[in-house]
Amino acid sequence: MWQEILGHVSGALKAIGWVFLPITTLPVIYLFLNKNNLVKDIAHTFIQIIDNMSYRLGEAIKWLLPVLVLTVAFTVFALSIFGQSWTKLFESAEYMHASVIMLGAGATLLAGQHVRVDIFHTNMGAQTRALVDFVGFYLLLLPVCLIILWNSQSFVGFAWNTLEASAESDGIAGAYLLKTLIPIFAVSMIMQGFAIALRAAMCLCGQTRPARPAHIPKFFDTPRAQPQIDIPHHIDRQES
Repeated sequence: MWQEILGHVSGALKAIGWVFLPITTLPVIYLFLNKNNLVKDIAHTFIQIIDNMSYRLGEAIKWLLPVLVLTVAFTVFALSIFGQSWTKLFESAEYMHASVIMLGAGATLLAGQHVRVDIFHTNMGAQTRALVDFVGFYLLLLPVCLIILWNSQSFVGFAWNTLEASAESDGIAGAYLLKTLIPIFAVSMIMQGFAIALRAAMCLCGQTRPARPAHIPKFFDTPRAQPQIDIPHHIDRQES
């Protein structure tokens, strides 16, 4: 019965994925139909929904950081002073660490806090930065995330079928939940990268972009970030 339910859920998720995949071509379509009001409305709606989802998930997951610090400190203190160790407590730090990284990746990309590997992007003009982000979504981010999704489905499915637990007998019985973070990470990155590609397409067309969530706090700002000004020839660093 459990395997049958999982099979239906897995099939539904795959169907949703195949339906959404063609939508990722919207930034390309926008380059040719940027004057169409319907296309504009759809693009703006997608950007606002995805940005708010990434922001809210990031806001929720950030509270695991102080809990993680306290957990690690308590674990070290208990082991060093009293010689006590609890496997579940030790593994909980790994779960929280993985959750913060994997679930907060989309919010990090939204905030422009991800690490760039190039040394030229900062000095590029707005149009060139937009082109780099646009092409980068289709040549790098999207293919890599799709590979992650494709390759992870087998072992994540197996983990759920067996309700995989910790290798330690007294560990956390939730390894299947930990492994599920991998496809969630890939999906969140595709969605946020898609929103950035849409913004880049708008910039390449010389159009204004939707404002980022007004309630994004200062910790989302980069030290070199500039205020967002919606004029055709400008795209701020957070949007790049």
